[in-house]
Amino acid sequence: MTRRVVLNKRRLTKRQVKELISSGARPRPDLSVVLEPTLLQPRVYELGGERYLLVFGETIAGLAGKGDIYAADDFHRFVRWTARVDEDARHGRQSSIGHWTYYSALKDQLVANIDTLVAQLRSTMSRTADEVDFSYQSLDIVSDYVEGIGVERAEREIYDHLVAYVGEVLRLRIHGHWEVNTSHWQPHPYLVGAMHDPTMPINVVWEQLAGLAPVNLRAAAANEVRRKRKPPGLVADAAASVRAVAPKGVLATLPADAYEVTKRWADGRPWFVIFKRDVEVAGIPCRAGEAWFDRKGDLIGAMLSREWLFGTRGFGAGSFFRYYRGREDGRLNDVKLGADQEIDGLPCLGGTVAWFHPNQRVSVLNLASDREVDGIPCASGDNLILALNFHQNGRLASAVLAREHVVAGQRYERGTLLRFDRDGWLIYAQPYLH
Repeated sequence: MTRRVVLNKRRLTKRQVKELISSGARPRPDLSVVLEPTLLQPRVYELGGERYLLVFGETIAGLAGKGDIYAADDFHRFVRWTARVDEDARHGRQSSIGHWTYYSALKDQLVANIDTLVAQLRSTMSRTADEVDFSYQSLDIVSDYVEGIGVERAEREIYDHLVAYVGEVLRLRIHGHWEVNTSHWQPHPYLVGAMHDPTMPINVVWEQLAGLAPVNLRAAAANEVRRKRKPPGLVADAAASVRAVAPKGVLATLPADAYEVTKRWADGRPWFVIFKRDVEVAGIPCRAGEAWFDRKGDLIGAMLSREWLFGTRGFGAGSFFRYYRGREDGRLNDVKLGADQEIDGLPCLGGTVAWFHPNQRVSVLNLASDREVDGIPCASGDNLILALNFHQNGRLASAVLAREHVVAGQRYERGTLLRFDRDGWLIYAQPYLH
């Protein structure tokens, strides 16, 4: 279980499990079937005193036959959560944006209806504006209400309302404003603040609705603000209040009329620029459009105007590259591919982002066509769930099966999401699509 609230202090041994079962534990095959798709593949028994015994299946080395005891409320919560995870996986709504988009009635029009949604939420909860007042403390009241009606009902009836209210709490906290990301294939609202990176109320609500633990919007909102706070000295000049400072580094070698500065670092150095025409920056062919520089004037990211080689990997025109620490460091962080192309012998889908580990091995990519990797038939597609993940040693970390396949003696259907450890051993299996 993700949230271990077991009643036993130590995991039950095989002998202890057998003794409990022989003492009158009642088999619950109905619950065992519900949990069968998980990697645990457990057997479930009902004990006296409103308790349940979960016995681990044979799929987990070292745990087979051992078990844990759970209070009835915690166990039923886990069963419901497992069913929701399976349902979300089958419908491809495992990301925060995908999940919200599925349930949202307003979609990208949410921003235009913030006041109405907040008023409706207060009315639904029978709470006044003095009680639900956009404070962190008020999120405890909202969390209790969601717990009371159940997250399933909250998803269906007040998802937009929760995003609007949590968003207003965050907006006031970061002194920001609402924006809509229209470049994403699923347009969605987010918050912009001078001292914070883009802040996502959708992430906060989704994390709590889709999680196993009791809803705690207050803690999740505070964590979102903390995660998105920019380090000192990296605050952009959003209000044009920072004194402009002459560029340094490779940016200083470009003609002044070749670019326009759109954002500056806190010390006034150019951060985001728009190239007015195709230019070469330290020999790298950059297309007209947005590019990023660090405070030393070193190139961080830009779009290629023609094919270019980074180390041993070439990327085509229209690909937007981003470095870990700038051009001088030379290590790529990620590249949004301008067209279909091969990366390390694998056909990758144009328009998707290929990510790289610090050691420059591939971290994440989306296949343009189904391929076998490390003996696993991997599915292609642009969905984030379909992306192949790799460990730093180059071994496959996760993939969705392109066809039925046997792993470690177990047969898995097409569409099963598999996760592997760095040595290639299967550690997780979850149905995704059929």
